[in-house]
Amino acid sequence: MPWYLFAAATPTLYSFTNYVDKFLIEKKIKDPIAITALASIAAGFIGIFIGIITGFNNIGFSQTAILIFAGILLTFYLIPYFEAIKNDDVSTVIPLFQFIPVFTLIMSAVILKETLTARQIVGLLLVVFAGIFVSAEKIEAKIFKPRKSLYYMLVASFMYGLVGILFRFVVKESDYWTTLSYEYIGSGIGGILLFLSRKVRTNLAMQSKEIKTSAGIITVNNGLTISAQMSEAYALSLAPVPLVNIIGSIQPVINLIEGIILTKKFPHLISENISRPILIQKSISILFIFIGMYLVYF
Repeated sequence: MPWYLFAAATPTLYSFTNYVDKFLIEKKIKDPIAITALASIAAGFIGIFIGIITGFNNIGFSQTAILIFAGILLTFYLIPYFEAIKNDDVSTVIPLFQFIPVFTLIMSAVILKETLTARQIVGLLLVVFAGIFVSAEKIEAKIFKPRKSLYYMLVASFMYGLVGILFRFVVKESDYWTTLSYEYIGSGIGGILLFLSRKVRTNLAMQSKEIKTSAGIITVNNGLTISAQMSEAYALSLAPVPLVNIIGSIQPVINLIEGIILTKKFPHLISENISRPILIQKSISILFIFIGMYLVYF
């Protein structure tokens, strides 16, 4: 299958998990970090299983360390992401993930010594403007106040973008399954690091009943998340990070449509602000994101 189909599957799968995350946080699990720790440790076991099947190919200490670090970031980026989801609608938060291509392009320029053209700089500025605009809490003549979710998502986007850069850096010299194995082992280590926090352990114990009653939803959601990660990782093994990221920019549109449908059909599960001014604000922001991404990559 072509790489772009795997790249397109990633935002589609993630769009479902975003709303499940929002549902769990609002209705079931007040502190999702403990669940993140458990899911990350499960991913670590998947990494070990893949390594056993593939033979734990030796790719050198430095590359192994890079992937372990990338896996830890793959766990820890969820902390600011969940904070953003707590504070805002999914269709407001997810467009802010379009800062990922901005960060990856800048990091590629710094790490690979590539230069940015004037066209690319304009495109990056448009994406930044769109991200700030969609997250604005107040838009008036003299007031422009970004939401807290903007700052959380800047951190999450940088961390996730760095994961892609590091994975691509190693997979070019290795193979998909070996690279994925070590990254997932790193994710498991990230989960263990989270459990070192007494707060995480306490919250897990306090929420044990809610976790048990929501076990089916949580398991399916984690399965979709892992599928999205594996799909993106496979696309990255075949194509440069910026190209994979540009296809991922369709996710805000998917989330906006899903948000409208869920709010109208299942308001008891998900309820977003779909007033006309807000929808116009989000639509304009998404349009600017597409224009910015076009200027950057085409």
